[in-house]
Amino acid sequence: MIQRRSLLATALLAATGLASAAAPASDVAVPTGPLPRTVVPSEVGLHLSIDPTQERFSGRVEISVDVAQATDTIWMHGKGLNIRKAVYMPRNGRNQDLKAAEVDVSGVLKLTAPKAIAPGKGVIAIDYDAPFGQLQGAYKVKPDGRDYVMTQMEPLGARTAYPGFDEPSFKQPWRMWFTVPDADVVVANAPEVKTTDLDGPMKEVEFAKTEALPSYLVAFAVGPWDVVPGPDIAPNGDRTAPIKLRGVAASGQGGRMRYSLANTPEIVRALETYFGIPYPFAKLDNLAAPDFWAGAMENAGLIAYRDSLMFPDEASAVSRRQAFWGVSAHELAHQWFGDLVTMRWWDDLWLNEGFATWMGNKIHGQLQPEAHTDRGLLEGAIGAMGADSLASTRRVHEPIKDFTDIQSAFDGITYQKGGATLNMFEQYIGPEQFRTGIRKYLQAHARGNATSADLIHAVAAESDAPEAVAAAFFTFIDQPGVPFVSVDLDCSGKVPALVLQQRRYLPLGSTAPNEGSWGVPLTVRYADGGTVRTAKTIFTGASGRMELTEAGACPAWVMPNAHGNGYYRFALSPKLQEALSGAFAQLDEREQRVYADSVTAAYGAGSLTPSQLLAALPQFASAPVRQTVTAGMGSTEWMAEYLLPDDKARDAFHAQVAAIYRPRLQQLGMAPKAGEPDDDGLLRATLVGFFAGTLKDPAVRKEMNQAGRAVLGLDGDGALHADAVPQDLRDTALTVAVQEGGKAAFDAAEKHFRASQDAVLRSQLLGAMGSTRDPGLNERARALVFEPGLLRRNEIFPVVGGQAGDAATRPALRAWTDAHFKEIEAKLAPAGAAVVNLYAAGMCSDADAAELQEKFAARMADVEGGPRQLKQTVEAIRMCAAQVAARKDQPVAFPKR
Repeated sequence: MIQRRSLLATALLAATGLASAAAPASDVAVPTGPLPRTVVPSEVGLHLSIDPTQERFSGRVEISVDVAQATDTIWMHGKGLNIRKAVYMPRNGRNQDLKAAEVDVSGVLKLTAPKAIAPGKGVIAIDYDAPFGQLQGAYKVKPDGRDYVMTQMEPLGARTAYPGFDEPSFKQPWRMWFTVPDADVVVANAPEVKTTDLDGPMKEVEFAKTEALPSYLVAFAVGPWDVVPGPDIAPNGDRTAPIKLRGVAASGQGGRMRYSLANTPEIVRALETYFGIPYPFAKLDNLAAPDFWAGAMENAGLIAYRDSLMFPDEASAVSRRQAFWGVSAHELAHQWFGDLVTMRWWDDLWLNEGFATWMGNKIHGQLQPEAHTDRGLLEGAIGAMGADSLASTRRVHEPIKDFTDIQSAFDGITYQKGGATLNMFEQYIGPEQFRTGIRKYLQAHARGNATSADLIHAVAAESDAPEAVAAAFFTFIDQPGVPFVSVDLDCSGKVPALVLQQRRYLPLGSTAPNEGSWGVPLTVRYADGGTVRTAKTIFTGASGRMELTEAGACPAWVMPNAHGNGYYRFALSPKLQEALSGAFAQLDEREQRVYADSVTAAYGAGSLTPSQLLAALPQFASAPVRQTVTAGMGSTEWMAEYLLPDDKARDAFHAQVAAIYRPRLQQLGMAPKAGEPDDDGLLRATLVGFFAGTLKDPAVRKEMNQAGRAVLGLDGDGALHADAVPQDLRDTALTVAVQEGGKAAFDAAEKHFRASQDAVLRSQLLGAMGSTRDPGLNERARALVFEPGLLRRNEIFPVVGGQAGDAATRPALRAWTDAHFKEIEAKLAPAGAAVVNLYAAGMCSDADAAELQEKFAARMADVEGGPRQLKQTVEAIRMCAAQVAARKDQPVAFPKR
């Protein structure tokens, strides 16, 4: 927070210097962070002329502004725009032509006036044209041979679509007009109010003025879209009028949105009820995007989703149905958190994404209890702890210094750690009190901006100890790392007490400093005779005691993370560890999962040997909950690759791993059962994929090969039979069939891929085609990436990612990545930093880390999110090397049965 304020102060001081002397722009540093507040927009008029069949579009933007101090320079944003004319028109005085120059790679635009612009109101008018972007800004997709235009403005795409003040703190209403071909549909954030026929085959479509929005939430789509009505969202509480709901999809695809449209209204109503505030916009359109680099985007009133998220139905795979509910609840939560109230600067991105992660899970779980979304939230938190254990991790509330830092913020720290921290304090404060604080926060900042401090103080004020709770909350967002709480039990006094210590959790090989102190909202459960009691405290300092004042005797066992709600890891004294293991069946499902995490985390930190971890896996595999069953499974894959000397040893190891998990797979069966819980289907899919792909189990592979061949039509008519295998198993079946079937199976998969527009099936076919060990077939799969117009850009990783997972195919993939780096990065932008992971897969030595650093340092320097991605990947490789070195003399053995 201090550094963020320093950035703002620097910008404001620079602006003051300009005002006092109308200094030439050359004397002032380019503002690559927040813009100065010398010129502030109050309303934007956007006139765009878009023909999707063309390579460029044109526009005029008219920005009403308030000039606070005299200046000859206006700082804005614009990237790759051809500015034909720019003029400042004061309310009083003469117009001035402005000289426009793009002065930074991030897209900072400098407009210079020949004379100082006087304080007061005016309009900046800019005429320009621009190319369509690549999955950001205004970009084109061509799913069916026809051209469509849609948008993705967050985080920095808006500046490629129009010149403006492209940062979250500038919120103002927008008016939009579009000149488009007569046959095309146009949708935008607000309702359409007027269509005017123009000379020639064009029309102008005008939209109502929006509520105050930042540039990154502006959205529109032009082309031969289907627009299908959904059910109105009925009045609810203080909202007395229905909300119009529509679906927008590529031509002929609108009918596939029936399920998603039918189920959207109850999500909206549930959110309204929680917030006590009506849905904050005039209408709601759900757009099914044929190509989209993000999963979804919360544009106000026009939410964009990958089309696969909008197209499930009642018969779809469990994972697809749950994805719709979860992502939709997440994006709709943003309409309040992010859209109604917006972060002031990107350092508070977690206010948007961490909140939507937490809230989306809450509403999804409320409406679909069988989804057990609390388990997913916990699993996300445990996943985030992996990145949070790196020395190069970032804080939740991380200073953003330039544009390369912004993309880095869209990660598990922001989403999962942010969401887990909110859940932890909600449970500690109390759900009702926490909701009261949320409501007050939204009411206080509606249609404006807010900061972390605003939210934290609002919810802490509803607790029993506002100052202590707020101080504790800040320790989780203003410093990196995972708290590690060591727990012992002292029953020598009048009442039993827990003896506590805290430090940062550090895995083997970590170079992070062993420092940090948190205000840990510690909630414990313990066995007091036949009663299980709960106690809580905010644990601060390096050490402390927690008296269990209600205990009648020395507890039989202690669970230091009650209900798994805390974002921290724990270690018990040996006696307590043994007792808790013996009480495993008495723990609730989330506690069993965090107990399993305490074991795998101890292994990661070097406190347990491989053999000790393997001895714990049968207990996890017998747990009732999917996430606990599979805890530690990934560690067996790592052991097999890096600790075993040859294929013979790996085969023997895999046979013993299979013996741990086979009883669970046999219990589930290979085929879905009528009326079974959704989690059974998801666990079956995970186990089948593990047995077929990692363990190479002959029986499972045989069954999946037969099923995959049936899908491909290899033993029959050659036609695609997508439903020949349960949908949750289709990706595994196709992969095995192509691996076993060689060229004939690859050819069949490619034929069906080229004929399909189903995003899910396309991705599964591509994944299968990219998973063989045949060098020639792998080369064919990689060549698809550069075939013009064939792949959607979000299909690049499915077709090559499988080659990153196999030691035999990695060298060719790295050579291809190295040779085509610029083209691949450009296709993936703004997510081009992911190329680092593609190249680095399987690297696990200091030499590998040095090679990666040398090869990619310059390449990643100006890539959004690139510098941090490279730094974290290099660190992870060095830690992998340290793990191998530490384990070299430790046996990898299973306990005798």
